[in-house]
Amino acid sequence: MTFGKRQLLVGALVVALGAAVYLNWQFSGVKPTEVTDTPETSASKQLGQTIYVNTEVSGETSGTKDKDADSKKSANDAKSKEAIETAALNADTDTNDYFSSERKKRTLSHDEAIKSLQDIACSDENSSAARKEAAQALEKLSAAIKAESGIEAEVRTKGFKDCIALINNDTCTVIVPSSGLNDATAITIKDIVNRQSGIGFDRITVTPYNG
Repeated sequence: MTFGKRQLLVGALVVALGAAVYLNWQFSGVKPTEVTDTPETSASKQLGQTIYVNTEVSGETSGTKDKDADSKKSANDAKSKEAIETAALNADTDTNDYFSSERKKRTLSHDEAIKSLQDIACSDENSSAARKEAAQALEKLSAAIKAESGIEAEVRTKGFKDCIALINNDTCTVIVPSSGLNDATAITIKDIVNRQSGIGFDRITVTPYNG
């Protein structure tokens, strides 16, 4: 009988414990965690995201490369253009320097000749014939200087960047840049020299400058 009571007591305790556990779970509001992503699903999503990111990076890299290539091409084009312009500028500078240098030499030569002729023409120590001859030479030199200036000014109006005319002993040499010089323009230059100085065509030389 004692054994039977003990069994009943144990059974009652088990039922009561079970009921307590159920009630505690029911009123606590705790629910099982919902698993929305299986390992396979998470792996798929991660893989999908990785592919998407890589695609964007690849597109960005490609776009960057294209921009870099365009930038390099533009830079190279700019350098080429600058090199061409620099070469042309240097060529023009060399040409200008040549004509400026030759003009200075001519002016120096004229100044020395004028001084010498003036000294002779104005000196009482010289004979009247010598003074007269010096005066005539001085007048002729002044006319030549004026003609040289007129020739150069008119030749430049024909499209030549610069030129120099050198008159000496009834002959004239005109130096012009080689670009633009041909048979027709050479004849035009000779006509200008003839009109400005009276020198004959057969005593006029047109020389190209190839600098």
